[in-house]
Amino acid sequence: MERSRGGVRMKVTKKGKGDPEIAVVYCTHGDETAGKKAVEDLLNSSPDFKKAVKFVFANQKAYKEGKRFIDTDLNRSFPGEVESPSYEERTAAKLVEELKDLKVLDIHETEVSPSPFALFTWFDEKTVETVRDTNLDRAVEISYTPGCGINIYGGVEVEVGPKGSEKAVEDALIILKQFLVNNGVLEGEVQRSEPEIYSVYSTQNRPTENPELKVENFETVEEGECIAELEVGGALFSEERFVPVLFGQSYPDILGFKSVRLEKVEERIYQ
Repeated sequence: MERSRGGVRMKVTKKGKGDPEIAVVYCTHGDETAGKKAVEDLLNSSPDFKKAVKFVFANQKAYKEGKRFIDTDLNRSFPGEVESPSYEERTAAKLVEELKDLKVLDIHETEVSPSPFALFTWFDEKTVETVRDTNLDRAVEISYTPGCGINIYGGVEVEVGPKGSEKAVEDALIILKQFLVNNGVLEGEVQRSEPEIYSVYSTQNRPTENPELKVENFETVEEGECIAELEVGGALFSEERFVPVLFGQSYPDILGFKSVRLEKVEERIYQ
């Protein structure tokens, strides 16, 4: 079913009987197609849906044009505005309405390693359960970043990669199936993780020169450690101790996000 409002067309596919409590979102960014391929692979296998679920093709227009977005990054456009001149802000407003009160899995792709991992912004019981339902080993609290969909409707994003690879599609399909099994939508063995949790608190600016990264995501960087070697000589050194997240993602202005490991939080939420 395609729903149109405010010039926004959004494909919503509902499977199973009853009113959905679960939603799977894909192509929030039009050039991240692993989620779309994973959903299509799942549906083409004609599974027996035990409970209702809806699959939301978020940014069809950007996908059709082979772009990340049309006017503004959709995942920086929430809560959106139905009368906005920005296509993505109108789309964001529609998504908020479509996903209200649902348990949401939003599938993204990343260029960095290691992947996959989860992103979330709320610490309520439902969101923590959703994080565990991904069965992933790492989860990043990223409320530091404004405009993300999960800041508004909750739920969890997952990053699979490398972007554009068969591995990304395979990982997306594994996560998707396990998420649906863990929520009783599909039959199978329930497997929930207790991931390490990191919290983003800042960013690392990108230098003018093209940098060669010398750090690895999720591996602690010490104060004074070399972060990157610069194209025109010299190097960039860390001013503090932190854990890198999404370093190497090709953001225009930053090298990536700085985070800390929340070990005490892990003890509390998994008890």
